[in-house]
Amino acid sequence: TGKKPPQDLESVNLSKLLITGETETCPRTEIMVHIDPVKRIASYIKGDFKVLFGDQYSEELCEESLIYPYNESCVDWSIVELYNITGDVSEQKNIAEFHPGVVEELQEALMWYLEEQVPMQCQLPAIEGSFPNEDVPYCLPWEFPNGIIPSWAVYALHSGVKHP
Repeated sequence: TGKKPPQDLESVNLSKLLITGETETCPRTEIMVHIDPVKRIASYIKGDFKVLFGDQYSEELCEESLIYPYNESCVDWSIVELYNITGDVSEQKNIAEFHPGVVEELQEALMWYLEEQVPMQCQLPAIEGSFPNEDVPYCLPWEFPNGIIPSWAVYALHSGVKHP
């Protein structure tokens, strides 16, 4: 794109893996995988553990008239799955009941992340405070049919031109 990343952007250089295929141990030990306030699901990885909150098979769809805030209530915390992703790579054995401390730690990490988020609305143009905005200048794929962002939306976001 020709734009330089922000100075405070936290990132890990993966060019060696992408270019040569060489693998090393990743210096990142925690990954916020996703938070979906529409389906009320979230996932977080720390070390050997991956936690999933909410019904991961939910078919809930985004309603254009609603705003989906990112807060404690946007995730169904009552449904929990925990996997040791190094010992159980296919995530077959839910070990949440055996490691409540790990579940709590990863839930706290997700809740900390939620405090920094802005609301999401599933339509363009976005209303104030929702995506896309000045801080997050992109559309979410499920806002469009088949998850494909049309070229006019990408152009509009970068040029300020509204779609007719």
